[in-house]
Amino acid sequence: MALIDELSAALKEAMKAKDKPKLDAIRQVQTEIAKKKSEKGEEANDELVLGVISSYVKKMTKAVEEYKSLGDRGIEMAEKIQFEIDFLSGWLPEQLSEEDVAKLVDEVLADLGEVDMSQMGRIIGAVMAKGEGIDGSIVSKLVKEKLS
Repeated sequence: MALIDELSAALKEAMKAKDKPKLDAIRQVQTEIAKKKSEKGEEANDELVLGVISSYVKKMTKAVEEYKSLGDRGIEMAEKIQFEIDFLSGWLPEQLSEEDVAKLVDEVLADLGEVDMSQMGRIIGAVMAKGEGIDGSIVSKLVKEKLS
């Protein structure tokens, strides 16, 4: 089943169960998907849907941190957004651990030989090309550490 169909089925299920948090999360993602479809002028394939969900989860992860920094005033919103992140992450490929990403970075650095900070983009691109479930922010952090 295509991811867009899975989202629609989950939406119907959440409507029947009157599960407002799930409804909100799915509707938000569907809105983002519709925007992307109109921008790119293409159908909602699995790649586009995964990209939108991944982007939304990253954006919301940053928002959670901002709300938590507000203390008691932001805790309710942080919890709501954290639920959305956890719920939507079920559609994303499993993320590699930082340890596994570090191994990939070491592998790429060994393959490329002598490199410096000016080639950071090339190194990050090579690591990201190694597969799915690789968090770019972790790659960036590890490459910076290894090159300095």
